[in-house]
Amino acid sequence: MRRNQHHMLTDTNTEEQDKAFHKQTLGMEERWGQLKPSTPFETLWDRYLSSPRSKAQLKNRKRWQVAFSAFMILIAMGVTAVFTSPEVRAALAQFPFMKMLLKDGGFDDFGLSKIEKEHLGVQVDQSVTDKGIRFKMDEVFYDGVQIVLNYDVEYLDKKGKIDAKDASVYYHLDVIGADPTIMSTHKFTILKDHTFIGSTLIDAYQYLDGYQLHMKISQIGRVKGDWSVTVPLSVDKTSSHTKTFLPNKSFVINGIKRTVERITMTPVSTQLVIKSEDMEDRRLSYWMQDNLQTRFQGAGGLGGHGKSIQNFSATSVINPYPDYVEILVRENSTDSIVLEDQTEQTVLLDGHFPIELKGEYGGKVTITKVEYTAEGTTVYYEASDVSNQNPFLLLVDSQDRHAHLGQPIRLSRDKFIFKMKYPVVDTHSPVHVMLNMNKYKPGFEPQEPVKIKIPLDWSKP
Repeated sequence: MRRNQHHMLTDTNTEEQDKAFHKQTLGMEERWGQLKPSTPFETLWDRYLSSPRSKAQLKNRKRWQVAFSAFMILIAMGVTAVFTSPEVRAALAQFPFMKMLLKDGGFDDFGLSKIEKEHLGVQVDQSVTDKGIRFKMDEVFYDGVQIVLNYDVEYLDKKGKIDAKDASVYYHLDVIGADPTIMSTHKFTILKDHTFIGSTLIDAYQYLDGYQLHMKISQIGRVKGDWSVTVPLSVDKTSSHTKTFLPNKSFVINGIKRTVERITMTPVSTQLVIKSEDMEDRRLSYWMQDNLQTRFQGAGGLGGHGKSIQNFSATSVINPYPDYVEILVRENSTDSIVLEDQTEQTVLLDGHFPIELKGEYGGKVTITKVEYTAEGTTVYYEASDVSNQNPFLLLVDSQDRHAHLGQPIRLSRDKFIFKMKYPVVDTHSPVHVMLNMNKYKPGFEPQEPVKIKIPLDWSKP
């Protein structure tokens, strides 16, 4: 049921996107003038792909890469939306879309929780009933980088409780009047006997403010019908909190010139655009960190026709307006990565802290506290250096091995102190913490990346 939809990245698409972002930047309000706030690369991509962390996270990433198809079929359909009425707000409040989406770790947060917390979505009321099933679009979020659709579905005539096969929506996506490159995925959650909610997440590699998105729904659960809706895409809710930088900074690696064209930072996303002289340039990997060396979490991307577009998480809570970012660049290569084995360190969580674990490259990870609540588990830790800020820590109880939910949250500007969220664990049985690491053959030295420093002037519109 879940597939990918890929369109070739065209110069027209990216040029239009850059022009639109540039226009938006020039028209930004002077509020940015008031927002000014008072270093080695350990995670080698090829090592990462072969690590246990990779297998856990790539399983989640497949939700994007093996996601539901978004076929581009131009279908004009007019549906009137009613925005932000009290009735819609009341109805929307009963459905915790982002909480359910992020609950079990199937989706990384990357700032998505801010949509509900900061009311960044546009509330709509589009309802279609067919074959005894009501589909209602409740909320649309768009920040110029990604789209989130939140909706609820109710079986009006069903006598028994719905099951997982009933809680599914089959759809095609179409942006009317545009042909962007799109990747989409979704999650459905049963809330009541006859009701489930859904969230569809869409990466669209073209600026689509002012366009309409058509969601052609041909089947819900086991029932075929037509519940299609069309919704407007608007950055009105996020534009005042979005900043676009146009560095135009060039660098040369192996004789090929690349240029950092654009960095866009929204409340939920960060997007990096790099142009290359080589039209088929796919030789490099790009990562980012801020001036405190806090890493941006990768959220996918694509390349072609001399451009690479990479999506990352939003800036950190502790450093929302960094003085600069560093783009970390390394060559895609596998022959320099020599894995010998993978090691595990397991320690019982018996209430005695701190717990010191051996980290990457001679560093360490020190667990200072673990909190257990009805909502989940939180692990607090300090990394000795930048290379160990995102360790692959698992919590192990009698039921399962639990990976962390979302990205680590940094708590200190001066030290690498973080907290990570986990699901609820069985505290009636012994709970252990496990740290997985890669062991390399003797003589292995990690490749240092090329660092491109990009100053960020938040005072300019």
